[in-house]
Amino acid sequence: SSLGGSIALTSGSGTDTSSGSVTVSTANAGTAGVSGALSLSTGSSTSGDSGDVSVVSGSSASGSGGDIVISVGSGDGVGGSTSITAGASSAADGGDASMVAGSSSSGSGGALSLESGMGSTSGGALSVTGGVGTSSLGGSIALTSGSGTDTSSGSVTVSTANAGTAGVSGALSLSTGSSTSGDSGDVSVVSGSSASGSGGDIVISVGSGDGVGGSTSITAGASSAADGGDASMVAGSSSSGSGGALSLESGMGSTSGGALSVTGGVGTSSLGGSI
Repeated sequence: SSLGGSIALTSGSGTDTSSGSVTVSTANAGTAGVSGALSLSTGSSTSGDSGDVSVVSGSSASGSGGDIVISVGSGDGVGGSTSITAGASSAADGGDASMVAGSSSSGSGGALSLESGMGSTSGGALSVTGGVGTSSLGGSIALTSGSGTDTSSGSVTVSTANAGTAGVSGALSLSTGSSTSGDSGDVSVVSGSSASGSGGDIVISVGSGDGVGGSTSITAGASSAADGGDASMVAGSSSSGSGGALSLESGMGSTSGGALSVTGGVGTSSLGGSI
Protein backbone atom coordinates (compact mmCIF):
# COMPACT_ATOMS: atom_id res chain seq x y z
CA SER A 1 0.00 0.00 0.00
CA SER A 2 3.06 2.26 0.08
CA LEU A 3 6.50 2.64 -1.47
CA GLY A 4 8.99 -0.19 -1.59
CA GLY A 5 12.22 0.22 0.29
CA SER A 6 14.97 2.31 -1.28
CA ILE A 7 18.65 1.33 -1.58
CA ALA A 8 21.37 3.98 -1.25
CA LEU A 9 25.01 3.19 -2.11
CA THR A 10 27.06 6.22 -1.11
CA SER A 11 30.76 6.65 -0.45
CA GLY A 12 32.08 8.48 2.54
CA SER A 13 32.67 12.22 2.54
CA GLY A 14 36.07 13.79 3.03
CA THR A 15 35.91 16.78 5.35
CA ASP A 16 39.23 18.24 4.21
CA THR A 17 40.06 16.15 1.13
CA SER A 18 38.30 14.01 -1.50
CA SER A 19 35.23 11.87 -1.00
CA GLY A 20 35.49 8.12 -1.55
CA SER A 21 34.94 6.36 -4.85
CA VAL A 22 32.16 3.91 -5.69
CA THR A 23 33.05 1.07 -8.07
CA VAL A 24 30.47 -1.33 -9.48
CA SER A 25 32.05 -3.93 -11.76
CA THR A 26 32.08 -7.60 -12.66
CA ALA A 27 35.18 -9.73 -12.28
CA ASN A 28 37.54 -10.59 -15.10
CA ALA A 29 36.74 -13.80 -16.97
CA GLY A 30 38.72 -16.99 -16.57
CA THR A 31 40.74 -18.64 -19.32
CA ALA A 32 37.69 -20.17 -21.02
CA GLY A 33 34.78 -17.84 -20.30
CA VAL A 34 33.42 -14.35 -20.75
CA SER A 35 33.29 -11.57 -18.22
CA GLY A 36 30.00 -11.03 -16.45
CA ALA A 37 27.39 -8.60 -17.76
CA LEU A 38 26.51 -5.41 -15.91
CA SER A 39 22.90 -4.23 -16.00
CA LEU A 40 21.52 -0.92 -14.72
CA SER A 41 17.75 -0.71 -15.14
CA THR A 42 14.53 0.39 -13.47
CA GLY A 43 11.41 -1.70 -13.08
CA SER A 44 8.42 -1.68 -15.37
CA SER A 45 5.03 -0.22 -14.43
CA THR A 46 1.46 -1.24 -15.30
CA SER A 47 -0.38 2.01 -14.46
CA GLY A 48 2.17 4.80 -14.10
CA ASP A 49 5.50 6.01 -15.42
CA SER A 50 8.47 3.69 -15.09
CA GLY A 51 11.46 4.92 -13.13
CA ASP A 52 14.10 7.20 -14.58
CA VAL A 53 17.76 6.28 -14.96
CA SER A 54 20.13 9.17 -14.17
CA VAL A 55 23.90 9.14 -14.71
CA VAL A 56 25.08 12.56 -13.52
CA SER A 57 28.51 13.84 -12.58
CA GLY A 58 28.73 16.40 -9.81
CA SER A 59 29.17 20.12 -10.30
CA SER A 60 32.20 22.03 -9.03
CA ALA A 61 32.37 25.51 -7.53
CA SER A 62 36.01 26.13 -8.51
CA GLY A 63 37.07 23.34 -10.90
CA SER A 64 35.82 21.32 -13.84
CA GLY A 65 32.71 19.20 -13.80
CA GLY A 66 33.32 15.47 -13.82
CA ASP A 67 33.51 13.64 -17.13
CA ILE A 68 31.06 10.93 -18.17
CA VAL A 69 32.66 8.23 -20.34
CA ILE A 70 30.73 5.49 -22.15
CA SER A 71 33.28 3.30 -23.88
CA VAL A 72 33.24 -0.21 -25.38
CA GLY A 73 36.24 -2.43 -24.68
CA SER A 74 38.54 -3.45 -27.50
CA GLY A 75 39.14 -6.99 -28.76
CA ASP A 76 40.22 -9.02 -31.81
CA GLY A 77 36.65 -9.83 -32.87
CA VAL A 78 33.99 -7.48 -34.16
CA GLY A 79 33.99 -4.29 -32.11
CA GLY A 80 31.17 -3.90 -29.63
CA SER A 81 28.27 -1.61 -30.49
CA THR A 82 27.03 1.44 -28.60
CA SER A 83 23.33 2.25 -28.85
CA ILE A 84 21.32 5.09 -27.31
CA THR A 85 17.63 4.76 -28.22
CA ALA A 86 14.66 6.79 -27.00
CA GLY A 87 11.53 4.97 -25.96
CA ALA A 88 8.80 3.91 -28.37
CA SER A 89 5.09 4.52 -27.68
CA SER A 90 1.97 2.72 -28.84
CA ALA A 91 -0.42 5.60 -28.03
CA ALA A 92 1.57 8.85 -27.99
CA ASP A 93 4.70 10.41 -29.47
CA GLY A 94 7.99 8.56 -29.26
CA GLY A 95 10.55 9.86 -26.81
CA ASP A 96 13.05 12.51 -27.85
CA ALA A 97 16.78 11.83 -28.03
CA SER A 98 19.12 14.76 -27.44
CA MET A 99 22.89 15.19 -27.42
CA VAL A 100 23.92 18.74 -26.49
CA ALA A 101 27.37 20.16 -25.80
CA GLY A 102 27.80 22.29 -22.70
CA SER A 103 27.19 26.03 -22.64
CA SER A 104 29.46 28.63 -21.04
CA SER A 105 28.69 32.03 -19.54
CA SER A 106 32.29 33.28 -19.90
CA GLY A 107 33.95 31.27 -22.68
CA SER A 108 33.21 29.22 -25.78
CA GLY A 109 30.50 26.59 -25.83
CA GLY A 110 31.59 22.98 -25.98
CA ALA A 111 32.15 21.27 -29.32
CA LEU A 112 29.98 18.36 -30.48
CA SER A 113 31.61 15.70 -32.64
CA LEU A 114 29.99 12.82 -34.51
CA GLU A 115 32.65 10.69 -36.16
CA SER A 116 32.61 7.17 -37.59
CA GLY A 117 35.47 4.80 -36.95
CA MET A 118 38.72 4.49 -38.89
CA GLY A 119 39.34 1.20 -40.70
CA SER A 120 42.33 -0.46 -42.33
CA THR A 121 40.12 -1.03 -45.41
CA SER A 122 37.15 1.34 -45.44
CA GLY A 123 36.19 3.90 -42.83
CA GLY A 124 32.85 3.52 -41.14
CA ALA A 125 29.81 5.20 -42.66
CA LEU A 126 27.97 8.03 -40.90
CA SER A 127 24.24 8.25 -41.45
CA VAL A 128 21.82 10.96 -40.27
CA THR A 129 18.27 10.03 -41.25
CA GLY A 130 14.91 11.50 -40.37
CA GLY A 131 12.23 9.13 -39.10
CA VAL A 132 9.60 7.53 -41.33
CA GLY A 133 6.05 8.84 -41.03
CA THR A 134 3.52 6.18 -42.05
CA SER A 135 0.44 8.44 -42.27
CA SER A 136 1.97 11.93 -42.31
CA LEU A 137 5.23 13.71 -43.00
CA GLY A 138 8.63 12.10 -42.54
CA GLY A 139 10.96 13.68 -40.02
CA SER A 140 12.85 16.77 -41.12
CA ILE A 141 16.61 17.34 -40.78
CA ALA A 142 17.91 20.85 -39.97
CA LEU A 143 21.63 21.63 -40.16
CA THR A 144 22.06 25.19 -38.88
CA SER A 145 25.08 27.03 -37.54
CA GLY A 146 24.95 29.01 -34.33
CA SER A 147 24.04 32.67 -34.27
CA GLY A 148 26.44 35.34 -33.05
CA THR A 149 24.61 37.90 -30.91
CA ASP A 150 27.25 40.60 -31.35
CA THR A 151 29.39 39.21 -34.19
CA SER A 152 29.17 36.76 -37.09
CA SER A 153 27.15 33.57 -37.22
CA GLY A 154 28.97 30.27 -37.60
CA SER A 155 29.83 28.70 -40.93
CA VAL A 156 28.44 25.45 -42.33
CA THR A 157 30.83 23.35 -44.40
CA VAL A 158 29.74 20.24 -46.31
CA SER A 159 32.63 18.66 -48.18
CA THR A 160 34.28 15.35 -49.00
CA ALA A 161 37.84 14.60 -47.97
CA ASN A 162 40.84 14.91 -50.26
CA ALA A 163 41.75 11.75 -52.18
CA GLY A 164 44.78 9.63 -51.36
CA THR A 165 47.71 9.12 -53.69
CA ALA A 166 45.90 6.57 -55.90
CA GLY A 167 42.19 7.42 -55.71
CA VAL A 168 39.60 10.05 -56.48
CA SER A 169 37.95 12.41 -54.06
CA GLY A 170 34.45 11.52 -52.92
CA ALA A 171 31.40 12.75 -54.77
CA LEU A 172 29.03 15.28 -53.22
CA SER A 173 25.32 14.95 -53.99
CA LEU A 174 22.53 17.37 -53.09
CA SER A 175 19.14 16.10 -54.21
CA THR A 176 15.50 15.77 -53.19
CA GLY A 177 13.45 12.60 -53.32
CA SER A 178 11.15 11.58 -56.16
CA SER A 179 7.35 11.56 -55.91
CA THR A 180 4.69 9.32 -57.47
CA SER A 181 1.58 11.52 -57.00
CA GLY A 182 2.71 15.07 -56.17
CA ASP A 183 5.47 17.54 -56.85
CA SER A 184 9.00 16.53 -55.96
CA GLY A 185 10.87 18.70 -53.48
CA ASP A 186 12.60 21.92 -54.47
CA VAL A 187 16.35 22.53 -54.15
CA SER A 188 17.18 26.05 -53.01
CA VAL A 189 20.68 27.54 -52.83
CA VAL A 190 20.17 31.09 -51.54
CA SER A 191 22.58 33.56 -49.95
CA GLY A 192 21.26 35.83 -47.25
CA SER A 193 20.30 39.46 -47.72
CA SER A 194 22.05 42.31 -45.91
CA ALA A 195 20.58 45.52 -44.51
CA SER A 196 23.82 47.54 -44.74
CA GLY A 197 26.30 45.48 -46.78
CA SER A 198 26.52 43.33 -49.88
CA GLY A 199 24.49 40.20 -50.41
CA GLY A 200 26.50 37.00 -50.26
CA ASP A 201 27.96 35.61 -53.48
CA ILE A 202 27.02 32.21 -54.92
CA VAL A 203 29.91 30.51 -56.71
CA ILE A 204 29.60 27.33 -58.77
CA SER A 205 33.07 26.42 -59.95
CA VAL A 206 34.69 23.27 -61.36
CA GLY A 207 38.14 22.37 -60.07
CA SER A 208 41.13 22.48 -62.39
CA GLY A 209 43.26 19.49 -63.44
CA ASP A 210 45.54 18.19 -66.21
CA GLY A 211 42.81 16.09 -67.87
CA VAL A 212 39.71 17.29 -69.68
CA GLY A 213 38.15 20.15 -67.74
CA GLY A 214 35.02 19.31 -65.79
CA SER A 215 31.67 20.35 -67.23
CA THR A 216 29.02 22.59 -65.68
CA SER A 217 25.40 21.92 -66.62
CA ILE A 218 22.18 23.63 -65.51
CA THR A 219 19.16 21.91 -67.07
CA ALA A 220 15.47 22.55 -66.45
CA GLY A 221 13.19 19.56 -65.97
CA ALA A 222 11.55 17.68 -68.82
CA SER A 223 7.86 16.74 -68.78
CA SER A 224 5.92 13.95 -70.49
CA ALA A 225 2.48 15.62 -70.16
CA ALA A 226 3.03 19.40 -69.83
CA ASP A 227 5.52 22.10 -70.74
CA GLY A 228 9.15 21.65 -69.89
CA GLY A 229 10.54 23.72 -67.05
CA ASP A 230 11.91 27.18 -67.74
CA ALA A 231 15.59 28.05 -67.28
CA SER A 232 16.42 31.63 -66.38
CA MET A 233 19.65 33.52 -65.70
CA VAL A 234 19.03 37.14 -64.66
CA ALA A 235 21.48 39.74 -63.38
CA GLY A 236 20.53 41.67 -60.27
CA SER A 237 18.54 44.88 -60.38
CA SER A 238 19.29 48.05 -58.41
CA SER A 239 17.01 50.81 -57.12
CA SER A 240 19.87 53.35 -56.79
CA GLY A 241 22.67 52.25 -59.15
CA SER A 242 23.36 50.27 -62.28
CA GLY A 243 21.90 46.85 -62.81
CA GLY A 244 24.26 43.91 -62.77
CA ALA A 245 25.94 42.78 -65.97
CA LEU A 246 25.29 39.35 -67.50
CA SER A 247 28.19 37.66 -69.29
CA LEU A 248 28.22 34.47 -71.36
CA GLU A 249 31.75 33.64 -72.42
CA SER A 250 33.34 30.48 -73.82
CA GLY A 251 36.73 29.35 -72.58
CA MET A 252 40.13 30.43 -73.88
CA GLY A 253 42.33 27.71 -75.41
CA SER A 254 45.96 27.43 -76.46
CA THR A 255 44.73 26.19 -79.88
CA SER A 256 41.11 27.19 -80.46
CA GLY A 257 38.80 29.02 -78.13
CA GLY A 258 35.60 27.33 -77.08
CA ALA A 259 32.47 27.78 -79.19
CA LEU A 260 29.44 29.65 -77.88
CA SER A 261 26.05 28.42 -79.06
CA VAL A 262 22.59 29.85 -78.35
CA THR A 263 19.93 27.64 -79.95
CA GLY A 264 16.15 27.62 -79.76
CA GLY A 265 14.47 24.34 -78.92
CA VAL A 266 13.09 21.98 -81.56
CA GLY A 267 9.27 21.78 -81.84
CA THR A 268 8.15 18.40 -83.21
CA SER A 269 4.51 19.33 -83.96
CA SER A 270 4.61 23.14 -83.87
CA LEU A 271 7.03 26.06 -84.03
CA GLY A 272 10.59 25.81 -82.85
CA GLY A 273 11.66 28.05 -80.02
CA SER A 274 12.38 31.69 -80.84
CA ILE A 275 15.57 33.59 -79.96
